[in-house]
Amino acid sequence: MYIILTSKSDEYDARPDNGISPVETYAYYFYGKKKADFTIAEVAADGSRVSIVECGDNGQTNSVPIKFFEKFATVEEARQELKQLVTFGTIDTRLEKVAATTS
Repeated sequence: MYIILTSKSDEYDARPDNGISPVETYAYYFYGKKKADFTIAEVAADGSRVSIVECGDNGQTNSVPIKFFEKFATVEEARQELKQLVTFGTIDTRLEKVAATTS
C-alpha cells in the first residue's frame, strides 16, 4: 500500500517513521514558485506513523497514524491522485520529480 506525504517549505516536514519507505518525491510549483514537496511512500506495516515536524526553533512534532492518510494499492494510483490534486484548469502548476529511491 502507498500514501502521499506533503512537506511545505518553512512550515512543516512530513517524515516517514519505521515501516514507511519513500519511493519518489516531487516538487510542486505554483506559478513558478515552489510551494511543497510530495513524497509517495510505501507502507509495509499497518501500525506505522508519520512525524509532522513544524519548522522553527520551537517547532512541535506530531506523530500521525497512517489511518489518517488516503491509501493507494499501487504507485501508479498514487501518481494519478497527485496529478489530480495539483491540476486546476488553466492555473500554472507543475510537478517536477526530484528523487527516486526505487525503480
